[in-house]
This record gives sequence, C-alpha cells and structure tokens, in this order.
Amino acid sequence: HVAPMLRRYGAAVVVGCIDENKQQGMAVSRERKLAVAERSYELLTRKYDIPARDLIFDPLVFPVGTGDVNYIGSAVETIEGLRAIKSRFPECKTILGISNVSFGLPPAGREVLNGVFLYHCTKAGLDYAIINTERLERYPSIPEEERRLAEDLLENRGADPVAAFAAHFRDRVKTVTPRETLPLDERLARYIVEGSRDGLLEDLDAKLREAAPLAIINGPLMRGMDEVGRLFNDNQLIVAEVLQSAEAMKAAVAHLEPHMEKAESATRGVMVLATVKGDVHDIGKNLVEIIFGNNGYRVINLGIKVPPEDLIAAYHTHKPDAFGLSGLLVKSAQQMVVTAQDLKAAGIEIPLFVGGAALTKKFTATRIAAEYGGVTLYAKDAMDGLDLANQLFSAVTRDRLVERVRAEQAALARGAAAADAPRPATPPVRATAVVPRVDPSVPPDLEAHVLRNVPLAQIYPYLNLQMLYGKHLGLRGLVSRLLADGDPKARELHEVVETLKAEAVRDHLLRADGVYRWFRARAEGETLRLFGPDAREVGRFTFPRQSAGERLCLTDYVRDDLDDYIALFVVTCGIGVRERAQAWKEQGAYLRSHALQALAIESAEAFAEMLHARLRTLWGFPDPPELPIEDKLKARYRGLRVSFGYPACPELADQATLWRLLRPEQIGVQLTEGFMMDPEASVSALVFHHPAAKYFKAE
Repeated sequence: HVAPMLRRYGAAVVVGCIDENKQQGMAVSRERKLAVAERSYELLTRKYDIPARDLIFDPLVFPVGTGDVNYIGSAVETIEGLRAIKSRFPECKTILGISNVSFGLPPAGREVLNGVFLYHCTKAGLDYAIINTERLERYPSIPEEERRLAEDLLENRGADPVAAFAAHFRDRVKTVTPRETLPLDERLARYIVEGSRDGLLEDLDAKLREAAPLAIINGPLMRGMDEVGRLFNDNQLIVAEVLQSAEAMKAAVAHLEPHMEKAESATRGVMVLATVKGDVHDIGKNLVEIIFGNNGYRVINLGIKVPPEDLIAAYHTHKPDAFGLSGLLVKSAQQMVVTAQDLKAAGIEIPLFVGGAALTKKFTATRIAAEYGGVTLYAKDAMDGLDLANQLFSAVTRDRLVERVRAEQAALARGAAAADAPRPATPPVRATAVVPRVDPSVPPDLEAHVLRNVPLAQIYPYLNLQMLYGKHLGLRGLVSRLLADGDPKARELHEVVETLKAEAVRDHLLRADGVYRWFRARAEGETLRLFGPDAREVGRFTFPRQSAGERLCLTDYVRDDLDDYIALFVVTCGIGVRERAQAWKEQGAYLRSHALQALAIESAEAFAEMLHARLRTLWGFPDPPELPIEDKLKARYRGLRVSFGYPACPELADQATLWRLLRPEQIGVQLTEGFMMDPEASVSALVFHHPAAKYFKAE
C-alpha cells in the first residue's frame, strides 16, 4: 500500500537496512547492509517505479558501549556499509541516527564519541544525520587523546576500549574559555564565528601593530570564516547566524581597508553570478554573493534575467575564474542547459557552478554537464557552493575534487541510461479519473477586482513561519515547537522578524496589492475553457493527466455539461523590495537585507492564502469559524489553489493567458519572457471550488 502512495505523491522515503531474516533482521555487517539495500533498491525502483533520488537508505547504528556482543565492532560496519551503499547507489541519499552509537556511556563522552563517529560517517558519504547539535563536539576541537579513545571504541581496538573510554569521561565537566583570555588571533577568529563586533575593532587595531592588514584578513579572519563554514555544514549554525558572521567580516575588512595599499587584495578567486534568462528569483543568488564575498572571493553579480550573451561578455570583461548560475523553477533548469551550450560554443570552459530549487545532481550530470566543456558543479546551497569553490581553487584539492565530481556524474549518467531502457508493457489503465459531479458554486459577480495597499496586519496572521524561519532563515526543526519551548536561536530570530514586520508597516517597506476575477468555465477533456459575461470564450488552459494511479487532471474538478466557475488572481508584496534589499546589502546589513526579501516572499504567499479564504467566503462556502489558520496553511478547506509551473499545471507559458485576462500590470507585476513574475514576491493562482479537489502530481 505504501509504495504506490510514494510514487503517486512524489515522496521521498527512508529505507532501513532491515529484512525478514529471523536470525538477524537488522543488518549489522557491511555485507548484509549492502545486500538489503540492493534488494530494496531493485524492488522500489523496478517494481514500484520510485525514482532512485527519492530513496534514503538508513544503514542502522547500534550502541558500542553496552557490552552487547552482537554489536562489538558494529560502528565500523556501519561506516563501511554506508560507504558501500553510497558507492553502489550514488544517486540515493543516506541517513543515520548518530547518537545511538554512544547509548549507555557518560554524557561528556557521548558528545565526543558522537562527534568522532559523525566525522567518519560524513567522510564515508553520509548525507543526513539525526543528532542534537547542541550536544555535539566538533571533531577538530576534540583533543587528540580523546579522539584516539573514541576511535579505539568505534573500531574495537585494545583489550577493553569500553572501560578505557568510560573511565576517562566519568565525572568530567566541560568548561568554556572566556574570550578575553584567548590569544589575539583566536579572539579575532571568534568574533567572526560568533558574528560579534563588540571589541572587534579594538583588537584589530592591536593586531595592526604586529601584522599587515592583508595578513590579518587571510589569517585569523579567514580562519574564522572557514570555521563558520564547518559549523554550518555540521548543522551547528543557521543561515541567519552565517549572515551575522558575514556582517562581522565585512566590518573587519572595512576597518582594515584604509591601512591597505591600493594594489592589495584578499581574493581567492573571481566569480560571476547570474540568475538565468527569464527568471527573476534572486534571494538565493544574493545569499551566495554575501557568503562568497566575505570569504575572500571577488563577486560580480549580473542580476536577474541574464541571457547567455551577457555571461559571455562578462567573461571577456572580468576574466572570472568561475560562473555561478541560479534559477528557481523547472524552466530555469532548462535554460541552464541552453546557457551551457552557448558558453561551450563560445569556447568558454571555466568551472560552472549551478544551484536552485528545481535542480538535482542527476539533472546537472545528465543535462547540464553533458552540454558544457568545463567542469560543472551542483551546489545544494550557498555554503555547499563555498566548500566546493574552496576545494576547486586550492591546488592541493582541485584535481581530486574534479575527478570525484566527474566520476559521480558519469555514474549518474549511466544510471539514467539504464532507467530509460525499455520496460515490459504495463496493463491498460482507466482512461480518466472518477470524480463526483457537484453543483456549480455561483460567485457574486464576474467583474475584475483590484485590491490596493491591503493592510499588512490583515496578512501577517497567514504567514507560514516554518517557511519564513526554516527555509529562508535556516532555523532547523519544527518552528512552532522551538518558539513554544523558548529555543534561544528561535527566540533571537523571532525578535529580528517581528522588528522587521513592525518596520514594514511603519515605514511602508512592503506594499500589498492584488487583482482577482471569477470566470464561467467548462471542461472539455483535459482543456479548461473560460467565458466572459457575454458567454464568449476568452481563454483556455490544457492540463496534463496522470499516466497512472488515480489518473487525475485539473479539469476533473469542473463540469463539462453546464457552466461552472473558477477564479484567477495575482497578488504581490514585492514592489520596491529588491532595490531596498540591495541598498541594505551594500551597507553591510546582510541579515536585514536577506530577511526583508524573505518576509516579502512569504507575505505574498500569506496574501494569497488570505485572499483565497476571502474568495471561499464570497463564493458561498466559508471556512468553519473554528478552523485555525494552521489548518488553512495545510489546505484543510474546501477547494484548491494551484499555480502554473507546479506539478498539476506545469506549463508556465499559460501565465500569458492569465495575464491577458487579469492585466496584473495595473498592480505593478510584469511577466518576463520566461513567463515568470517580476517582482519575485508575487503569486498567481487558479482557484477551484470542487469539494474533492486536491493536490496531485501530473506527469
């Protein structure tokens, strides 16, 4: 029952290395772990057609300190089993519950053992770790003796490694060294790590008496930023804290610049960044600019909607060491392929970094890298891109990185070719879905409605804090629970956001405008026909139908035998935001700049949610009074709101028809040549009233 649901909804799944073996269902040895993973892979990808990229293997972690003879040496088996699974299935992900390994040991020792075990698992290819990051010792900071004790226990070396480890950590209490007692170089690095400027300038002046400005930047300050990168990759820092570190770094460099010769620079490399042609989304690219720019790179940001010819011109003008391309939607990923082709035709082969929500390692390997002459690197986020760039531009690690990336991409390409091989014919399926007919809900009118300067106080209650704090600002975990529990990071971030929300109202930083209209509608197969008040056809949309499963299509929610109704709308909270955020970024207020863009994007989503609720009321089926906003954000109401470019209606070009019908230019929203909305913080939608309407993925 579960596998078909995974396939239908496009869900990822954690696959434990457990089978029906009665003697040892949970695989302990590396051979058993790989064997179970191979059986699972074959079953899920071949029989149930689940994409390999959606499989997350858990090789299982067992406690090494309880004395259970079954688990002696099991840590090494987990590490090597993990390595074998990643080698065999490079497109799949892996996950481990790290702290299981230290169960039963002294608390201080558990933190050390977890840190050492996580380090070795990461080296073996671990993608996801389940661990309490507040109870974790970073591997580089663990004393050599304690590291050796932990590795002895993990590898079962010596006469009694459990007793030796427990004896060392019994009754040990951690101490924190005050900053003022640290050597000057360590203090400077810690300012950057902590994102603090309290005392920074004074200590920089002290350091200038013994070292040149460039040596200070390339020395303790850059070591601090390197540590920030490591902490982020260890899940110990969130995006907002990384931005605070970048602010401290910018302040430090600005203080040192007057003491530097004009010819001096602290450049690891030159990077040209661009959001590809047709795409207006730049919040992620701007984050990359901030992170790279404060880690020793000179960044030329070409902005949004950048065609290949502008990148080629920038190559000849700036002589960059690498390009970085960004894009949000599937159409942007396709544009990256075209851009790669054009760069290759122009004889350009410098490294190409790519990133964005619609990209995957597989697409990068099989579509973009295949069309480009130079090395192509996929980065899942800004910090991952920085780590890759640091390896690429270091003579010590460059060749090894390029060799590894090309080997991974070759494996992914071979896997894609095998997946595309002909399969046995499947039995015929039902031609269309079975969706009950319902009487049309008649709207109050068929006129266009323009909403101007909607009070933000009406929109804020619909903000999705999980998206705002989690996706955009990097807070890890369930945001509502973290806020309720008084988590320090959540509380600090909440203060930043609440202050910015108040400023947005007081200083008119955000403006909410929208336009909506109901239309008569009738289904005709997979085509939705729209009619004006005079019954003449004014537009039509054709949607894909699921090839398997329920065989759903959006037109199933509209009557085909009589007039029905749908609504269209466009809302925005993005007018002027890009310019204001850019100004703040240039001033070094990185967190405020990023947070403003994030708040604008999520406010537009909240506006769409609020307007949809208003439409349901006007349409004659208001939400129950007791329905909380949390349930509204989970779409637990009657009807459905969908946007072009997403699974049920993937054809982004249909935005042109919506634009012709609503004329959103009157509220300041333009449509790019790639059919994306500008400004970025805008939402368009089709609204269906059918009680059975639900989200689904059409292919």
